Amino acid sequence: MKDRVKIIIILSVGAVITIFGLTIGILWSTIYAAILETQLPLTPTSQNYELWKQTPIPMYLKLYMFNLTNPEALISPNGTKPKFEEMGPYVFREVDYKVQLVWNENSTITYQRKRVWHFDESLSKGKLSDNVTNINPIAASVAYTLRFQKSVVRDLVDRAMSAVNEKLVITKTVNELLFEGYDDTMLKIARKLNVTKIPMDKFAWFYGRNDSATYDGTFNMQTGASNILEIGVLKNWNFVNKVSYYPDECGEVKGTNGDLWPPLPDNKTVSFFVSDICTSITVSYENTTVQEGLSGVTYVSDDTIFDNGTKVPWRKCYCESERHKECIPSGALNISLCKWGAPAFISLPHFYLADPSYRENIEGMEPNKKKHELSISLEPKTGVPLKVNAQLQLNLLLQTDKSMSMFKNIKSTFVPMLWFTQEAYLTSDYASKVKFVIILQSLGSITCFGIAAIGILLIFIGFFLTIRTNLGRDDKVVLLSESDHGEVATIG
Repeated sequence: MKDRVKIIIILSVGAVITIFGLTIGILWSTIYAAILETQLPLTPTSQNYELWKQTPIPMYLKLYMFNLTNPEALISPNGTKPKFEEMGPYVFREVDYKVQLVWNENSTITYQRKRVWHFDESLSKGKLSDNVTNINPIAASVAYTLRFQKSVVRDLVDRAMSAVNEKLVITKTVNELLFEGYDDTMLKIARKLNVTKIPMDKFAWFYGRNDSATYDGTFNMQTGASNILEIGVLKNWNFVNKVSYYPDECGEVKGTNGDLWPPLPDNKTVSFFVSDICTSITVSYENTTVQEGLSGVTYVSDDTIFDNGTKVPWRKCYCESERHKECIPSGALNISLCKWGAPAFISLPHFYLADPSYRENIEGMEPNKKKHELSISLEPKTGVPLKVNAQLQLNLLLQTDKSMSMFKNIKSTFVPMLWFTQEAYLTSDYASKVKFVIILQSLGSITCFGIAAIGILLIFIGFFLTIRTNLGRDDKVVLLSESDHGEVATIG
């Protein structure tokens, strides 16, 4: 009787374990998706939020300056080309903070981004006290702003620049050009006369930006709470979903902010919004990659990234419109309206993938795919960035102007000023957390079906014990029967 109770218990436990394992194993994909939908979206308590609100991995801003070695070539009548040599990199450790957070009822979050940079001389090739010679951004901006004004106006401004000893070429330290800034008399005059909309009292490419929460603007982003495939996608920038700097589709605020991405099932392209240029950049799938043992997909810049509408028809709005009256060759983007009317144009470093005409009037450009392409590697199931090399080059346009003596004899040229790369690489510690999330899908299924296998094994054991018990009982019956026959024979 006791053996039968034990067998029933073994069979019952085996059946329960088998049913439980098979049920959870079959449903695990749904359960796993539910787990992702609670941890990936941004909520005040989600794991993803903890990693997003402050940069969890090391980030670096690397800046390269272009030094003009023969300034006289800008106005040389003998055809000598201006020659530029690259200086740097000047490396800054970067930490990004998300501040002024407002959680909205429509599954979005409104926030500002504060970037903090610290110069790291040990990683740099040069010091912030290095001198750099290049064209004068203030003089170039004033001339560009007035290019459609009457010649008498341009002549008067030219006389004013001569009076305050404004030069076409200047030499400043790296720190003055990047963060510290320098005084410029013409800048002050131009601001008072409303000739330029530059809001700074000093000039530097990153002046007033370090540790500023307002410089990059205000972002409104999908949290993914209502749709996980929309996590990180921007809805508004500075409270609008379409900027005024570019017409039609070119002005749409779209893509992610670059630091939070949704899962990517099979995307051929991805887009991210860059507040520095007031528009989005699209990169295309190239291949798969491995970083810290994680497999990801890599998206890179191709020859359509700054196309002028020749290869990508909808991009024509970046080139020809009422506000952008000059259409430039593919390979650079006019961001002058985004940058207070300055003659600013963005390209890839060294005019990589740009029309050859950008390099015809200058020397020193050496475009290289490995060094100068923009690339982003993402883990497709979670959208976690594995490796980021986001790099762009800032150029200023110098144009001939017969009414301004400073620009009378120059050849129209896109002058490279600096290029930068923002680098971030997934660390081993962070990679291990991502790996656990990824293997959880297969690990859960394997574990559940393993439990079901144990249950099946217990059922087999129960059947085996049942059979053995029955066989043992039959043997006893036979022995007893034989014993009874023997006793009868003896009595007879």
